[in-house]
Amino acid sequence: MEAAIVWLVQTILGTLRIDKLDAWIRQAGLSDDIERLRCEVERVEAAVSAVRGRAAENEPLARSLARLTDLLYEADDVVDDLDYCRLQQQVQGVAWGDPARMHEAERVDEISRGGDANIPSSSGGNNWSKSRGDYDITEENDGKPVKAKFKHCQKTVKCGSDRGKSILNNHVKTEGCMNPRATDQPPNPTITCDATANAAPVVIGDLFSRKRRRDEELAQTTTANINLWHKADCFNRIQEITQQLQDILEDVSGVLKMHGSASITSSNDVCPTTSSLNQQKVYGRDSEMSTIIKMITSDKHEGVSVLPIVGIGGVGKTTLTQLVYNDPTVKEQFERKWLWVSNNFDEVRLTREMLDFICQESHEGINDFAKLQEILKVHMEFQSERFLLILDDVWDTLDDYLWNKLLSPMLSTRVKGNVIIITTRNFSVAQRIGTLEPVNLGALANDDFWLLFKSCAFGDENYEEHQTLGIIGHQIAEKLMGNPLAAGSAGELLRKQLTVDHWSTILKNECWKSLQLSRGIMSALKLSYDQLPYHLQQCSSYVSIFPYNHQFLGVGPHLDFTGICEV
Repeated sequence: MEAAIVWLVQTILGTLRIDKLDAWIRQAGLSDDIERLRCEVERVEAAVSAVRGRAAENEPLARSLARLTDLLYEADDVVDDLDYCRLQQQVQGVAWGDPARMHEAERVDEISRGGDANIPSSSGGNNWSKSRGDYDITEENDGKPVKAKFKHCQKTVKCGSDRGKSILNNHVKTEGCMNPRATDQPPNPTITCDATANAAPVVIGDLFSRKRRRDEELAQTTTANINLWHKADCFNRIQEITQQLQDILEDVSGVLKMHGSASITSSNDVCPTTSSLNQQKVYGRDSEMSTIIKMITSDKHEGVSVLPIVGIGGVGKTTLTQLVYNDPTVKEQFERKWLWVSNNFDEVRLTREMLDFICQESHEGINDFAKLQEILKVHMEFQSERFLLILDDVWDTLDDYLWNKLLSPMLSTRVKGNVIIITTRNFSVAQRIGTLEPVNLGALANDDFWLLFKSCAFGDENYEEHQTLGIIGHQIAEKLMGNPLAAGSAGELLRKQLTVDHWSTILKNECWKSLQLSRGIMSALKLSYDQLPYHLQQCSSYVSIFPYNHQFLGVGPHLDFTGICEV
């Protein structure tokens, strides 16, 4: 959801950056209101950054983000309408310096909406009968409507403020109100501009589909509505959206303050890794371990060699690195330091921890990155032993500039054969900063994985399981595709009851995929998903419809075209 909001924010701000539209808005006298809207949209982006994926486990945040998404759709529509009207006036030759033609355009607009130029617009006056077909006034105060109930969505809306009429008209246009109305009302063949009444529900690529639907509505409306520009309506829409954005952002801020950043659980809140192994036995990594130890112990190049270990989440990169780190041969030849990086890259913390290790004293009071680097560089010049530095869990937030700055002090050493091992999910990171051939870590072999699975599910790899449990266990193991963390997630659930019914339920529901397992495989994979740009998240949602190993026969070009259109 956060990625969708960011995408909408970037779309809105990108449209507002169009020079000709900016000039047109200033000439229209809407620059102040658009600037306030722009500021609130930018605040939305900052708020989403502060949430950092926590909405998945926090319902108040999730509801607020859903409301933000709907409002951003409306803001995007308003900005698109302004740009459309600008282009329409440009084509029709209507200039702001020609009051007569502008008045004529606004009068045409009134007539095209089925009204009269002398009837007050929906933004003012006392004409409350315009939308009575969609709602009933349920409460009044001195003859003035205070609340109205919509007939189709059954929602009661407050309308007692000066903007009450605008609030009701805007609610009529929301998707939550339009969808029930489209279901309740048969298509009207005399109305050519109502694209939503007969629109099929859109499931995949929701954001782009809603955008397409909006474009189709505008295209169909153009034939009946000669001029969409009505300044008063547009002014009210902008102010209403801006005010509602402010209200929701206050709600989001309140939730964050109430719970505190540290207390709101999230899939991003991963425990730091250490050099200590968490399991007594590691399965199926002997070959990779021997290869890595041979590479780093025989390497006597000047400077620092960088060895990347690459693989998907849960495949065992950290465990393999722990094996190498604690090997007796490695201990003999290197001074060693383990640093956990994570996707929140902090160059000051990492440099300070390296300095504390080299100097064997604390530098907690120094927070200046340049100062820390200067001190580290001096100490590295007097380094007399080879060092092995582990940077575990490196993401693509580490760009080339930061990496070169981080690495710079370590190049001062005169000792040959120093090594940095990084673990990463991103092959692009390995290509950018690795100096040695990356170790690509794949799934465990079937025999090794079955032993690991039995150890996780029964507590003993030599356990003599019931024949039926063995059959179900093999079916589950096949679905886990050789991923050690997935074996741990499934084994934790299976071990609770060693019964056929319980195991069958786990197999049927694939319970190991639950995000409620905070240290489970899905929480680990969600970290990778959250790092994707929104268009790739949409692509992932689209292809997830198809079952694993699904094959497409004879539809290559059509499938490509479908993917482009839907995603």
